[in-house]
Amino acid sequence: MGSKRKRKAQEPPVEAPTAKRQHKTKTPKSTKPASAPIPIDTSPFVDNPKGDDLKREVRLYDKLGSEDSSERLAAASEIIPGLLGGEGVEESTLQRHLERRLFRGLASGRKGARLGISVVLTEILGQLYGAKGLSTEKYIGLTFDKVLGFLVAKTKPDGDLSGQEEKDHALGLLFGLQSFVRAKILFEAEDQWDAILDKLFQLSDKKPWIREECGWVIVEALAQMNESQAEHTLEKLCAAGLALSPEGVGVWLTARRRFPDMKFPPKPWGRSGNPLQHLKSLAKALKESSSSDSSHEPAPQAKQTGNWNPQLHFVWNIVLGQYAQESESSESGNLADFENFWKVAVDGKSHQKRSKYLELIFSENLFAATASRERKFWGFLLFQKLFQDTKSYGKLLQNIFSHNLVRCIINHVSEKDRFLNRSADKSLKVMIQAVEEEPELLVKLLPHLIGGNGTYNFDRMTKTKTIEKLLSYVNDKNAKSVIKILVEPTLRIEGNDDTKEAEMRRQMLGDHILNIIRRVDIQDESRNISWISKIALPTVANIAYCEEAKFKPPVSAKTRTLCRNRLMSIFTHLLSDINGFSFACDLVKTINPDAVPMDAKVAEAKDRAISILEKLLKKVKKAEVGDKAPLQALALLYSLVIFQLYDGESEAISILDELKMCYDKLIRHKESDDSDIDASEVLVELLLSFISKPSALLRKVSQHVFGAFMSELTAEGLKLMTNVLESNESLRGQQELFDQEPEDGEQQEEDDDDDDELDSDVEVIDMNGEEGHLNDHLHDDDEEESEEEEEDSSEDGEDEEAKKLDDALAKALGTHRLDEDADEESDSDADMTDSEMMALDSKLVEIFSQRKKAPNKKQEQKDAKETIVNFKSRVLDLLDIYVKKQAANPLAFGLLLPLIQLIRITKTKQLADKAYNTIQVFAKAAKNTKKSESGVEVDVPEQIELMKAIHLEATKDQSHMFARAVSTSSLLIASNLYRANEDNEDEISKVYTATMRECTKSKVKVQPVLIHDWVNWWQSHLNS
Repeated sequence: MGSKRKRKAQEPPVEAPTAKRQHKTKTPKSTKPASAPIPIDTSPFVDNPKGDDLKREVRLYDKLGSEDSSERLAAASEIIPGLLGGEGVEESTLQRHLERRLFRGLASGRKGARLGISVVLTEILGQLYGAKGLSTEKYIGLTFDKVLGFLVAKTKPDGDLSGQEEKDHALGLLFGLQSFVRAKILFEAEDQWDAILDKLFQLSDKKPWIREECGWVIVEALAQMNESQAEHTLEKLCAAGLALSPEGVGVWLTARRRFPDMKFPPKPWGRSGNPLQHLKSLAKALKESSSSDSSHEPAPQAKQTGNWNPQLHFVWNIVLGQYAQESESSESGNLADFENFWKVAVDGKSHQKRSKYLELIFSENLFAATASRERKFWGFLLFQKLFQDTKSYGKLLQNIFSHNLVRCIINHVSEKDRFLNRSADKSLKVMIQAVEEEPELLVKLLPHLIGGNGTYNFDRMTKTKTIEKLLSYVNDKNAKSVIKILVEPTLRIEGNDDTKEAEMRRQMLGDHILNIIRRVDIQDESRNISWISKIALPTVANIAYCEEAKFKPPVSAKTRTLCRNRLMSIFTHLLSDINGFSFACDLVKTINPDAVPMDAKVAEAKDRAISILEKLLKKVKKAEVGDKAPLQALALLYSLVIFQLYDGESEAISILDELKMCYDKLIRHKESDDSDIDASEVLVELLLSFISKPSALLRKVSQHVFGAFMSELTAEGLKLMTNVLESNESLRGQQELFDQEPEDGEQQEEDDDDDDELDSDVEVIDMNGEEGHLNDHLHDDDEEESEEEEEDSSEDGEDEEAKKLDDALAKALGTHRLDEDADEESDSDADMTDSEMMALDSKLVEIFSQRKKAPNKKQEQKDAKETIVNFKSRVLDLLDIYVKKQAANPLAFGLLLPLIQLIRITKTKQLADKAYNTIQVFAKAAKNTKKSESGVEVDVPEQIELMKAIHLEATKDQSHMFARAVSTSSLLIASNLYRANEDNEDEISKVYTATMRECTKSKVKVQPVLIHDWVNWWQSHLNS
């Protein structure tokens, strides 16, 4: 016997019943440091252990009850050979271990004792009554009945035991019976299985709370039965009254799957033995409902378990597995069967007229309106289970969004104080996670959330971002389908409030498509984003500009305006570089803006613009790669202005005329009637008008167009841009910059300010002045005084408004202000009639309404400053592009002085930093410019005069950043002059020495960094 191979000890499968884990206290796992493995001692146990033998036995059985599975298996690997290894121990020794150690230990609630003992028992029983037949060869006295009797005796609760001790004994009996089943020894003799089955029925009847675990043991045993044994088991199940229980359904379906042609008992599931064909009875069984059908003959039925388990019954795995298997092997007919099952057994929603009995059944379903919180919790667990195993249940998911389920999710998620709020919220998170792992599920789920039993504003109703998160998993494969799903519920809306509902859905549609496109990486060339131009953009544009008969009710003006804004936001994202121009151009060509009213003049301008756009697109296709940018930029401008024309922009037609001139001169190089007008200046003015508006799209378009045409710019065009940098950051500056007329009462204040402005450092800069004029700048900081005067004037304006309000109230009430003497005393005690009171009330409402509408001077000043600062910031963005790409262009040096002046005069630190960074970008780009790349002769006198002006600026501010900017700008000019001709170094030195001499004579201060940097520059060129 010693030469025979032993089966390796194994833990019970994970699906074994855990018997109400909520009663089990958790103990922290040991964090003992790993130690060297102890050698396995497989020596036989002795009958009467003492000393070391007893210590070994105690140690092994203590480890067998450990919570650590590896320790349990290690102990089992020693115990089993110690009992049956080699020649095996004596029968009395084996009986002692079975009776006093193993079966008795099953009733212990200590740690993991039952799990470890089950492993040992399964192996011992298998060797006793299995293939080895040790019970017939060596251990003759250990018969099956005797060993089973040991189990029953040692797990029988005797005496005055606590409730927990009774539960431990019941669980011990369960684990012992399960060990007999897992030993695979019961079906050689019929009476052995009957004995175990009877004990399981008795246990489930006596302790209903353990009935689920008993049912699972029977399900496990079915795998070892033949057909006749399975038939016998089902008959006994019916006799025990468990056929209409959840456990009975699980056993029935498992037996039917294993033996499809077996003979089933006629009741309760018919000759076919398929509970899925009897949905009403199945629904009643799955819920353990106590309701009975008086119209049917009563059948024996076990009593209910009497307690609630916060875990799904194993029968749901079997039922769902059956439907999943059928859905994989057949067509959509079985999906309809599952949908009916879900409505009847889970949802409980039916539009058919039902009897009182059926009403009672449906009212107890998991998601019924009258269902308990516990049943709804089961329903959420079931929902989560389906999404946690999408590989098995993927085809079933589209049929589970029934009326009551969706309503229940919305109700419980939207209110935080609901008992099931966290469970419902987890259900949505599990669904989102499933879509993240398998994005193709989105097409199946989305229609049921925003349509059908769901609602289009699902996120607003649930106060979550469920739809938003789901749409984040749109990819190039499912994008078209998803957009079609989003569009479908917006086409035809019927109901009492159909107009409002239609507006809400269509506006949300624009938001959804915008969010989908924003998550697309346009620069990722590996993606196929053709769906954007084929379906996404046309969908939004059709709502914005087209009359679609399929929309009912018709699209409102408010919705069109919103969709137009969304379309511009989409273009903003798509124009990450100039290559995105095609999206706007192709859309202009494909849509028919029949919802836009156009007179003959507008229609003619549109047709002419589209004709030129088509010509530009043809030229783009034929042009070389290096020549495409100007054509693409102008085509982009045309498409954008055409959309502005559709939006009713008043200047769109004149802008199209200007673009036509730019097209003729810059693209076709054709002289027109306006030959004296520089096309580049017109283009700059147009771009400046774009970036003056708070639009991210116009800013991006302006940058792309400016980058494409910057080589065509003239000094006058750049001057138009630097003029913006010189403007005052105030309300007056805004009015001057945008040619706005000042309001009444402001002209005198502005005239007074003009006198101060003439003395400011901004305007008094003599570009042709000699060194002797360096000290002409010494004045007080009038800029700050000007701002203080503006604030004082605004406060005076507010005092004037307050006085007007007091006068109006005094006139309406017939009183006077406290600081004024009234000519006549008013009769304050006189009573007023109702009509007089109503008239007075109306008068007061009118006074305060006018007061509210009156402009706020401080707010106007703040808004004006913000507008000018943003405008200057965007101009700096364009100049940054220019100096980076045109560092060798002599015109770029003309930008240095305006940038330095901006750093000095602006009160906004962000603008000063941005201007400083632009100078640094210019310096870095100029270093990389080779002499051969410039190709233009340097105007030395002009450059020297510019350097002098920059040195003049150096005396007007002592801040470190300003000094660094001046020094960098001066050395930029010096390097340019030296690169053109090394002999120019003398002229450069004269400017620096003149500055130092002027500082000595006139006590003018400059930061030392100006001279230090020049000395370092001179030293580096001297050594080169």
